[in-house]
Amino acid sequence: MTRIRNVAFLKSSNLRLLLREILKHQPISKAALAKKLHVGHSTVVQLLKPLIDRKIVVESMFGDSTGGRPPKLLSMNPDAAYGIVVDLSGHKIRVALMNCVLNVVAVSRLNAESDIYSTLESIVNLCNQLKEQTNGSRILGLCVAISGVIDPATGKISSSLIEGLENVRLVDYLREKLNLPIVVENDANLSALGEFMKMEKDMNNMFYIHMGEGLGGGLIIDRAIFRGDRGYAGEIGKILYDSQTFRTVGDVYSQLSRSSSHSEDEIVRLLSTIVLNVVSILDVVNFVVGGTAFDINERLLSKVEAEVKRHFYGFDVEVRKSKKDPDAMLTGAMEYLIENVLTNL
Repeated sequence: MTRIRNVAFLKSSNLRLLLREILKHQPISKAALAKKLHVGHSTVVQLLKPLIDRKIVVESMFGDSTGGRPPKLLSMNPDAAYGIVVDLSGHKIRVALMNCVLNVVAVSRLNAESDIYSTLESIVNLCNQLKEQTNGSRILGLCVAISGVIDPATGKISSSLIEGLENVRLVDYLREKLNLPIVVENDANLSALGEFMKMEKDMNNMFYIHMGEGLGGGLIIDRAIFRGDRGYAGEIGKILYDSQTFRTVGDVYSQLSRSSSHSEDEIVRLLSTIVLNVVSILDVVNFVVGGTAFDINERLLSKVEAEVKRHFYGFDVEVRKSKKDPDAMLTGAMEYLIENVLTNL
């Protein structure tokens, strides 16, 4: 059943879009924001006024004049507030302090322990240490990147690489320990958002393929994370690879990642299978491959592009390797935190 959205929901959604465009294109004028989002100038002014009043969004400089007065350009204030990001996607955990322009201020690392609550206690301790580095500045909250899917109704996490995490109500646990707003999202979704924020060219849709401890995918549709009906959109490991043996892409990925003698052609075929399936269903043009499980280079990705073009009507796709700096997952997680917290002020 279609739900009628109330005024507060629409205002929050529009502000979310504005924040994303400022973070991606700053410094940017109000007129440019209005043009990009197809809204009136007065709408932009009204939505941003509370954030400008709090000096979270600042008018930092003047842009080029087109005949009248030079426009004031908007940027996020890097010192207005900070956020904490926890990369809980695998056994090597990162806890980072980030500012409002998506830069990492400090980062700490630890390894997951056999007891999940010992791991979480160590994470809480690191978060408290990072909070002390802000000299009393506001902490927006905490964003946690996980390898599974969180049920918004129960807070339960499914299919995590971290043993025991599925038995923890993570949001409740961290909120009680840290007294901060907590948001949790799938690691591949956040990496996809981070890659989208790093893209120099404008686009609406993108697919991210993560090849790390596990295989995952994140989908950006109409400039936002697309989760599907149950939060499992992008679970590319379940794509059928071989119908005769009923092997999935995930089965092949596990086999190749454990092998020390896999060939480049095997990686090309694996990636080509993933990209071709996604293209066939969604007609997405832009793909990014991240993770450290395999040595992915431009030659290999060119072969993937050629293979997909050969099988999909001769249409081009663009498959590029993720850039390590800035880190896509941390970037996406902080952007996601900013959106979720600042739209609810």
